[in-house]
Amino acid sequence: MSKRESSPLQDVRMFQDSLYRVAPPPIRDVPNAFNKLFPKLRPFAPCEEPYISRVVELGSKGKRTKEGLMEGGLMNAHDPRVTVTNPLAANDEKTPHPDPTLAERNVDNENPDMTVGFTFLGQFIDHDLTFDPKPIKCGETASPNLRSRFFDLDSVYGRGPREDRLLYDRASELDRGAPIKFFVDFDAPRDLPRTSQERAIIADPRNDENVIISQLHLAFLKFHNEVTDYLVPSHRSKTPEDLFELVRLEVCRHYQWIVVNQFLAVTLDPAVFADVRNNGPKFYTGSLRQKIPREFQVAAYRFGHSQIRPGYKVNIGFGAPIFDARVDPREGDPNDLRGGRRAARRFVEWDTFFQFGTKEIDPATGTVRDKVKKNKRIDPFISSPMFDLPVGPGLVDPGDRRVSLAGRNLERHLQHGLASGQDIAKAFGYTPLTAIELQELKEFEFDTSTPLWYYVLKEALLQQDGQRLGQVGSRIIAEVFFGLLEDTPGSYLKAPSWKPTLPRRDGTTGDFTMTDLLTFAGVA
Repeated sequence: MSKRESSPLQDVRMFQDSLYRVAPPPIRDVPNAFNKLFPKLRPFAPCEEPYISRVVELGSKGKRTKEGLMEGGLMNAHDPRVTVTNPLAANDEKTPHPDPTLAERNVDNENPDMTVGFTFLGQFIDHDLTFDPKPIKCGETASPNLRSRFFDLDSVYGRGPREDRLLYDRASELDRGAPIKFFVDFDAPRDLPRTSQERAIIADPRNDENVIISQLHLAFLKFHNEVTDYLVPSHRSKTPEDLFELVRLEVCRHYQWIVVNQFLAVTLDPAVFADVRNNGPKFYTGSLRQKIPREFQVAAYRFGHSQIRPGYKVNIGFGAPIFDARVDPREGDPNDLRGGRRAARRFVEWDTFFQFGTKEIDPATGTVRDKVKKNKRIDPFISSPMFDLPVGPGLVDPGDRRVSLAGRNLERHLQHGLASGQDIAKAFGYTPLTAIELQELKEFEFDTSTPLWYYVLKEALLQQDGQRLGQVGSRIIAEVFFGLLEDTPGSYLKAPSWKPTLPRRDGTTGDFTMTDLLTFAGVA
């Protein structure tokens, strides 16, 4: 088998979205890359009025009354606007909620292993698996996937150094004996490489959507480069191309290990995780595995949207709202965390996001506490900035009236004719949530036939107190993740005896976490 045949890198045009498009192939010429786990189940609602208006209202921001209270916006956490000095505040004593009846909508996740960084790790994983350019329109379900469906980091590697040469350091072109590394701007080592217009030079523009995901992408670029340097002394006889393939395999396997043994382990219902891990997928099998299920892509795996905080303190000197639509999009260093900008303060201190054991002094009490921050609980309440998205890669196209993330998610359920959470629960053999448990949806007539995304979020809250996903959400994600991992060329699951070989933060080997990856990459 040739290198080309063995590589899972997908042959698709880089920067193929509305902001990066250069004569893309017509969508009709690209085969549909998505399907359904349960194509025979009836949609939870038809893609027509009054259901379109109902999902839009369910996913709306709501309005403030003359008394200053909020009405409508069932999914809006209505968190108070965060400040630069206290950007992680939601409903704590420092930032009292203006409406006490809504004060429990944006609370901490008490799962000690799911720190705040897991939201962005989940986003990074999603960008490795799917990139759907199809606009929202009833009945138009066929769509290409501009990523490969494998855990191969093609969102980082693109099509490889031969076809996406601008991603890679030129040293290997000028010196045939030099190893192939990613290009990192030495004049701005804390930022992604950028053009003069500050457009990130990366394989997937969505990984510059916000400061945190862009910093995570940078960490993977540097991780590859450090693994290259680590392996060179033991493989001096290899050509730069052969060494590149060896490094890519090591990087991908360590990443896959983290996906399974850290991300899935803390995110899924333990019983469902163990079942699929030990016995393999039961539903995502056979020909279904050739495509990505819509139940996964537009519903279950969007659980992370409920965990986005109103804002983050990314380093000791900078904290801000995740997005602030009031900011002039031309501003060079806006006071929010949108991507596509280069400034000295726009970098991440990773010990706030993942567990490094770092301690800090609580300025309010003077006591010592962990520096790492808790994630948000998984529930049906979405942070307020997500109802007013700015324009950007992976966000909203200029002129699009759909600026609510929740509304966009729910409209896609109608577009693709997804079955209700209740019917999918029954298909899995689980007892579905009752109309009483979903009574807040009665006014929309969705209490007995619930959009899957909302169902997954409410199920997590009811079954796991929001600390992790419930049965249906866990089953969909576990089935798809393990199915795709089994099919990924070079997957560590195909090498049962494989264990992580790179040294951890403490110098040992045999396991590997995000803390170890960030340390090895030299960014933490």
